[in-house]
Amino acid sequence: MSNIVERMKNFLYWEVYNRLKGNNQDVVCAVIIDGDKVLAQTAQRNAVIHTDDTQYVTPGGKVEPGESLNAAVHREIKEETNLNIDVIKKLGTVRNNKYKLHWFACRPTDVSLLQVIEPQKQKELKWVSLDDDAVNWTPKNAEALQKFRPQIIKIQQTPKEAE
Repeated sequence: MSNIVERMKNFLYWEVYNRLKGNNQDVVCAVIIDGDKVLAQTAQRNAVIHTDDTQYVTPGGKVEPGESLNAAVHREIKEETNLNIDVIKKLGTVRNNKYKLHWFACRPTDVSLLQVIEPQKQKELKWVSLDDDAVNWTPKNAEALQKFRPQIIKIQQTPKEAE
């Protein structure tokens, strides 16, 4: 019981601390699943978090004020990939410095719509296997994909009609 109380104290401390510091920006991240593949896009160059365009991330972005997480994931995916998606489930939430990353498992409704919409931000979109070691995920994406891997694999193995 004391472990639960301690975890709650830590959680509440960090929630209050991050809100006071303005470090609580909500971001949505979509693991878009098509068969046994997930969608990867080249990362945008960012000196602060040390990413470059040889690394890959899952599509996503910041939640706008007053926007729901569900609306944000649909909007961001449409803006970045031109895909319409069905949200299957929320995989979880991970804190990353000043961001609160909300991870969702999604399926595209029509993969033929896929295209790079913002070439200034990403050079490439591609379907990859979670087991493909040649994909250079950013460290935070690699960590989250590993954490949510069992849930992603279960979704990949579930027929679309059964969801």
